[in-house]
Amino acid sequence: MLQHALTVLALTGPIVSVTADVPGTHLPVVESLTLSEVRIPSSVDGKLQSVVCGAPEPEKAGEKLPLLVGLHTWSANYLQRVGDYGRQAARRGWLLVCPDFRGPNLSTNPTPTEAGGSILAQHDVLDAINYMKAHYPVDDRRIYMVGESGGGHMTCMMAAKYPDIFAACTAWCPVTDLADWFAQKNSYAPHIAAVCGGEPGASPAVDFEYARRSPRTLITNAANVPLYIGHGDKDPIIWTDQTWRSYYRLRDVPGHQVIFHSWDAGHEGRVSEGLDWAATKVRSLVPPKRLDLVTDEAKSYFWLELGPSAPLTFGRCTAILVRAGDVLTRDTRAQTTVLTLEATDVAQLRVDLSALGLAAPKTLPEGMQVEGTHLVASPGPGRHEFRVEF
Repeated sequence: MLQHALTVLALTGPIVSVTADVPGTHLPVVESLTLSEVRIPSSVDGKLQSVVCGAPEPEKAGEKLPLLVGLHTWSANYLQRVGDYGRQAARRGWLLVCPDFRGPNLSTNPTPTEAGGSILAQHDVLDAINYMKAHYPVDDRRIYMVGESGGGHMTCMMAAKYPDIFAACTAWCPVTDLADWFAQKNSYAPHIAAVCGGEPGASPAVDFEYARRSPRTLITNAANVPLYIGHGDKDPIIWTDQTWRSYYRLRDVPGHQVIFHSWDAGHEGRVSEGLDWAATKVRSLVPPKRLDLVTDEAKSYFWLELGPSAPLTFGRCTAILVRAGDVLTRDTRAQTTVLTLEATDVAQLRVDLSALGLAAPKTLPEGMQVEGTHLVASPGPGRHEFRVEF
């Protein structure tokens, strides 16, 4: 039997091994995969978060390996899918990490608002990925994510909030809009209200939580990451038309890489099939020329950083880069490189010119300036447009 270790990563100082075979951790035995459990301090609030790590056997010196991030469902915790996802990782020779991201999204969770796709939960997933990158030979161009149901919800959330990290993500029968799911009035409604801080309509702050924790709100952010969303058309738990309405938000985004597939099935996934598809993808090093962003917090996406102009507000920006020589029509090519930015309710924009391989622009539009290798503007509330030539 493989030996399972529980490790604690201290807030400061080295990793300390606590024990070499911990009763009660319930880690399964997965052939050709060594599993261990660690506790990692959150990079946001410092709380220790449990994570299961998996490494294929035998190890090959110097070889970078793909990483599978496996997410638990709505009512479960990090241990739930270790066996299933572990076997998927072992079969492919991949590394595995299963984070807890604040545990079950239930009213019985002592801190339910920390779960349910919160920013804290998002950073728990990031912290788990960063732990793997620090301690295992992760190929950071082949990081894959999979989740079903509530795990599909978090998969879509992470693809939308951190599209520049993943090579591909697969989400099965996911929750994509929490207000829509609450409106079904099934047994999950009290738990949805618990993680969002109340029922829809309770207050502007609560309604904002429903929106910011719903992939539908942010789905256009995921346009540049291969995201496979599969949902059986007879799902009685999460109605499929919820997912379709979320996917439809991408209709005006040309060239997006999100796939929606529905088939004759209920609340189930095709995990192995999805990972076979994901395995063909490698994260591109070429920065995307178009970003259609919606953000609930100040953060960067690829080469553009932005934040909302006010609390309980989403900042939005469509950024399009046309390089000199790009084909505009069948017989017309762009003569100059032009960046256009259409921002709404954005406190600040920061364009990383170095990430785009651009020098300082020829001229600056009103309201923009250059700070080092960044192009910066502070547009504020309302809609603002900028056109920059290089």
